[in-house]
Amino acid sequence: MQNVKRKMYKQLSTFQTNDQFKNEVRQHLAFFTECFTPSERIALNQLIRTSIPHRGVAVSTVCKMLAAAHASGNAVSRSTFERMLVKARKLGIITMHHTIRETGGYHHSIYIFQPFTASEKSPNPLTSPILLKKVNSANQKKVNPSVPQEFSKVTAPFTNWEPNLSVKLWSISEASFKRMKFTDSIENHLPLIIQTFKQVIQQHKKQKIQSTIYSYFYGTLLAKLAEEKRRIVRDRVGMPAWLEQM
Repeated sequence: MQNVKRKMYKQLSTFQTNDQFKNEVRQHLAFFTECFTPSERIALNQLIRTSIPHRGVAVSTVCKMLAAAHASGNAVSRSTFERMLVKARKLGIITMHHTIRETGGYHHSIYIFQPFTASEKSPNPLTSPILLKKVNSANQKKVNPSVPQEFSKVTAPFTNWEPNLSVKLWSISEASFKRMKFTDSIENHLPLIIQTFKQVIQQHKKQKIQSTIYSYFYGTLLAKLAEEKRRIVRDRVGMPAWLEQM
């Protein structure tokens, strides 16, 4: 889109009020915080602060947001900020759009926060011919080259709930795996992850999940990975039987 006055950016917001935006962001943070490193969380918080004046639409450049974070005493690198943006897009927290200069060529990007319950809603249409071009919408559905085909196949029947279900669950799986500090490849634990997903679906069908599928999946998988790691350590160096009961 061509550069427009800042007041027009609010038309791109997916939220009706500031309170709605804040509530939805709180839900994102409650269930996806563990997917980000401490530095990436600082970057995400800065993106949120930047977007508040426009109800979830961040129109500042990355350089300015980095400078603002540094000024507040929470400096992060550009690479950290960009990693955060990639994760936030994978999890469906934000969508990204390019702006185009009047003289031609791309300008800075715009980051639009999405409702927690939505996956990739398109922004509200503008009445003027100054339109946003979504950044390769086809690629947004393909931002999952790291998701194993077997896992995608298992989750495919449930994409009517959430188009990006496999991407979000796999991102949560990677965060859980990283937290447990395994030294091998996450693919070695794929059967356990798939088993966890199937368990979550069963619990969902029985209406026993009180929070969200993502939150329940994260907690269940983390517990299973912890149990698996205790078994690995016990087999390697031995472990007191009483510790298994903890």
